[in-house]
Amino acid sequence: MTVKTAVRKVTRLGNPVLRNGTRPLSPDEIAEPSVQRLIDEMFATMDEYCGVGVAAPQVDQPLALFVMGLPAGTERHPEGIELTAVFNPKVHFLDTELESDWEGCLSVPGLRGQVPRHRKLELSGLDREGVAFTRIYEGFPARVVQHETDHLMGKVYLDRMSGLATLAFTDELARR
Repeated sequence: MTVKTAVRKVTRLGNPVLRNGTRPLSPDEIAEPSVQRLIDEMFATMDEYCGVGVAAPQVDQPLALFVMGLPAGTERHPEGIELTAVFNPKVHFLDTELESDWEGCLSVPGLRGQVPRHRKLELSGLDREGVAFTRIYEGFPARVVQHETDHLMGKVYLDRMSGLATLAFTDELARR
């Protein structure tokens, strides 16, 4: 008998967990079955909600963890993004120029806005086995990393917008 991985409810803007900080985890904590189950549930939640990433505060957990991934061949990013779990992320920007593009958020459903982000960065952290890694991301994957690490600092994409002039309902944008 196969056990289906649980999908968690995504917390929405207004829940204090989205605005509070998170705590880092040690490799020993990462190895705990409850944390490994949380990772699997976050991947399942990301998939269920058609997201590209989910941060632990979005599933009501104040932990320094996010997951991301996208199958290759999708319209959002044809190259795809490898399924990745990241603990205690640290971001080092490899460029100074900001590029604006549309973002949405599972915790702010139905809205999108133009958000300026760095195009290229170096991400370091611990993987799901608690092993340190460093990777370079650019373009859309770099945007996802920045969006998810913002959640770990109590920020949402609305905080990064230069103004609200581009804020729009997703269904209205689709009609245009």
